[in-house]
Order: sequence, then structure tokens, then C-alpha cells
Amino acid sequence: MSIYGMSVRDANEVETLGMSDFTLSKLAQVIIPASNSTGQGLRSDYIELDVPGYDPATCFVTIVPRVYAQYEQPGYFDGWGCVPVYRDLGGTKIAIYTYTNRRFATGVGGNYRDEWISSVVESVVEVVRVM
Repeated sequence: MSIYGMSVRDANEVETLGMSDFTLSKLAQVIIPASNSTGQGLRSDYIELDVPGYDPATCFVTIVPRVYAQYEQPGYFDGWGCVPVYRDLGGTKIAIYTYTNRRFATGVGGNYRDEWISSVVESVVEVVRVM
């Protein structure tokens, strides 16, 4: 199990936060593969992670892409993938979502169509406990 720590000093070089105040312990690390697909209808599935020791009161989850676009991002979907998102399921379980449900007008008679889109880059999910 990896152990991490840090030290923060003010302008006078006085330690204001240090490793004696807390330590971070990595509980899990999972790679989520890239995905680029769409489909009709709505999805409700997810990737379930069961992480022994996970407690949302003392832990946090980070999701970091393994690849980055080589250009400035425009602030709207341009075809370059996003990172997945997570949701606490209670207990030691976390859900990872790799898609978005959306509804858009068909242009015919005020009707709408449901669709899901999955456009995520390969990402690393880490679960860390603050001790």
C-alpha cells in the first residue's frame, strides 16, 4: 500500500500543515479504457468498484486522464474525449459512469429522441484515504 504525505509552509517558512497532521493512503487504482460510441435509448449501467476501506467521510476519489489533447480545449464537445465520473453507492462501493444520456429534438412534430454517448479518454481512477 502506497503512503503519501506533504508539507505546507507560509511566507516565513513556518510549517502550517505537515505530514504529522495527516497522511494519504492509496486504497485502489484502476484504469478505465477509452470509449467512443453512441446508441439509441437511455443507459443506466456503470462500472462498479468495491474498495475495501472506502468511506466517503474519510476518502476521496480522483479521476485523471492518461492522455491530453494537444490543443486548447474550446469549452464544448469537439470530439476529444472527457473523463468518466463517479458516484458513491454506499458502503465500500463506487460507480464509474463512462457515458452521458441526452435528449434532442427530431425536428418532426415536436418529438424528441433519447440517445447515449460515450466519449471518454483512458483514465486512472484512484481512491485515497486521509488518515
